Amino acid sequence: MNDKSRRLAGLPAWRLKRVLTFIDANIDKRVGLSQIAQAAGFSRMHFARQFRVSTGLRPHEFLLRRRVEHAQELLAQSYIPVASIARASGFTTQAHFTSVFRRFVGKPPAHWRRAMTTSL
Repeated sequence: MNDKSRRLAGLPAWRLKRVLTFIDANIDKRVGLSQIAQAAGFSRMHFARQFRVSTGLRPHEFLLRRRVEHAQELLAQSYIPVASIARASGFTTQAHFTSVFRRFVGKPPAHWRRAMTTSL
């Protein structure tokens, strides 16, 4: 394996699965790059590079997307208040949750929930 192909290698499948499991298990907690890298058994920088090759996203971006997906599941399956869903999805404020949700989904969480319930 030459230097260039070694640098472009992603995480081995078992390490990626371990990281995804860690993220899902801690979706409601404040999780930093160091903790995610530790779950993979790598340093922060080494992990971040390989994670991006494996997923196409930086770890933080992936974490935010996964949190939004988790929030969508809760919004669609319950009548839990949006602020509670924000906390259950790992966001510290409803405002941050709403702005991230709107960026990924295209509308605020309450509007998305309303659209989901009227389409059923």
